Amino acid sequence: MDFIQLFNEVVKLAKPATAESSFAKSMDDEFKDLELDSLDYIMLYMYFGDIYGVGEEEIRELKPSTISEFKSFLDANATKHPKTAEEALEGIK
Repeated sequence: MDFIQLFNEVVKLAKPATAESSFAKSMDDEFKDLELDSLDYIMLYMYFGDIYGVGEEEIRELKPSTISEFKSFLDANATKHPKTAEEALEGIK
């Protein structure tokens, strides 16, 4: 699965009005450069917690600096492993 594609689709849900300015282009992109505010982070973490089956307590402690760190955290703590972006998004739309 293309995690950047999934990330950008979730950004559209979490930040619908200005999502385009927050799209990630690579796994090395830093969160600070994506124009996300605190509410955007809450929504992103909530959605990705649901997608990957990561508990609320664990996701609250998350402070990634890059998309790659975020993906590594999700992989390490996941109880669900979606195979495609479409499958991942199915449960949260």
